[in-house]
Amino acid sequence: QQQQQQQPGAAQPPFSLKPVYVLIFGLVFLGGLLFASMSLQLTSDLGFSDALTKVVRRIFRSIAFRQLLVITACMLMVRFALNSVLRLLAKWSASPVQWDKSKLYYVMKEVYSPLELLLFIAGCCTLADSFVPQLINVPKATVTHVVRAVLSVSFVVGASVVVYNLKSRFCKEQAWQMELQGDVTSQRRWEAYDKLGTFGIYAIGLVLAIQALGLEVRSVLAIGGIGGLAIGLAGREICENLLNGMLLMTTMPFEVGEEVCFRPNGQLVEGIVVDVGWYRTLIRSFEREMYVIPNAVFSKNTVLNVTRKQREWRFYEFLCVRVQDVHKVNAIIQDIRRIVRNDARILNKLHRRVFMDGISHDDVKIYVSFYCEASNRDAFMAIKQDLLLAFVDCIERNGAKLAQPRTVLELEQDTLLPRLMAGLLPAPGGSSGSSGGAAGLGLMGYG
Repeated sequence: QQQQQQQPGAAQPPFSLKPVYVLIFGLVFLGGLLFASMSLQLTSDLGFSDALTKVVRRIFRSIAFRQLLVITACMLMVRFALNSVLRLLAKWSASPVQWDKSKLYYVMKEVYSPLELLLFIAGCCTLADSFVPQLINVPKATVTHVVRAVLSVSFVVGASVVVYNLKSRFCKEQAWQMELQGDVTSQRRWEAYDKLGTFGIYAIGLVLAIQALGLEVRSVLAIGGIGGLAIGLAGREICENLLNGMLLMTTMPFEVGEEVCFRPNGQLVEGIVVDVGWYRTLIRSFEREMYVIPNAVFSKNTVLNVTRKQREWRFYEFLCVRVQDVHKVNAIIQDIRRIVRNDARILNKLHRRVFMDGISHDDVKIYVSFYCEASNRDAFMAIKQDLLLAFVDCIERNGAKLAQPRTVLELEQDTLLPRLMAGLLPAPGGSSGSSGGAAGLGLMGYG
C-alpha cells in the first residue's frame, strides 16, 4: 500500500461504478418500463403485454441503448477477457515485476476507468430517450438530438480523459525519476512537457466537443478571438515570459548550476544559474548578488554558457621581454614550445601557438595560445599558474628578464630650471640642471 501511495499518479479514479449504482439504474429502468407500458395501454387499445413488448422494441431500437450495449461489451472484454489473458501472459513471462505493479496494468486501468463513466452516461441517455417524451411534452426528435449530442460529447471527454491520464502518469513518473537522481533541470523539463500536453489535450478536446455539439468551430473561435485579443494585448509581456520559460525548459540552453554570461541592455550579467522558472530565471553573481531575469530577456540576447565549453580551456597570454634581450627570444620560444609539446594537460587536437608577436621601444612580445584540459575553472587556474611559472623560468634560464613598465615625464627647460633653483624639484642624476632642449626624468625604467 505504501508503494502504491508513493508511485506518482496512482490516485483513485474520480468516478467508480459501484454495484449500488447498477441496482438503482435497474430499478429506475424497470419502473420507467412499467410506467411507459401502462401509459401506452391507457392511451391505446393494446393490452399490457402488447404495450410492454412495443415499449421494449422501441428501447432496443434507440441509439442510446445500442451505445449502452457496446460500452458494456467493452467493459466485460477489458475486465474479464483481456485482463485475464494479459495476467496469464505476465505469469508465464520471466519478468520479475508483478502484474499489479506493471505499466501495462496501469494502462489498462486508465482505459477502463472512463468506460464506467461512459456506461453511466449511456444508461441515463437510454432512460431519457425512452421515457422522457412520454413524461413531459417534448418532441421525440428533440430528445433524440440531445441524446446524440450528449453521447458524442461523452465519448470525446472519455477519450480525452484516457489520453490525459496516460500522459500525466508517464510525465509524472519521469519527473519523479529525475527528482530521485537530483536532476532538477530535467525534472522541470518533464513538468513543462506535462503542462504543455495538458494544454494540447484541452484544446483538441474542446474543438472535438464543439464539433460533436453540431456547432461551427470557426464561428466559436471568431467570437472568442475578440476577447482573446483584448486579453493578449493586456498580458502580452506575461504571455511572452511564460512562453519563453517553456522554451527554456524544453530546449535547455542552460541548466541550474551552470555559469552564464550575457549583456541585457548593455549591462553585463554573469553568474551561476540558481533556478529556471516559468516566469523568471534566478542568477547569482560572483559578488553573491541575485539577479531576477524575466524569461523574455533571453529571447532578445545572446547568452554565453561558460560551463558547456566542456573540458577545453584556452590559455591566451603575452609574455613581454626586455628589448635588449631580443636576441635571446628565439631560444626562449623554443623552450616554451618544448614545454607545451610535452605537457599532457595541453590538448594536441587544437592549435598550439608560440611566436614573437611584435617589437617596440619598450619590449618584445611573445604570443602564447593553446588549450588545456580541465574539469572546471579552478583546475584551469591551477594549470595556468604552473605554466606561467614554467615560462618565467624559461626566460630567466636563457639570461633574459621580463620587461618592466616605464613612465617618462617631459618638462620644458624654462619651467624646470626655476624650480630646480628654488629647491622644489631635485636635479636628475644629482646635477643642478640640463643643457638645452627638454629634460627627460626617468621615474621608472627597464632593467
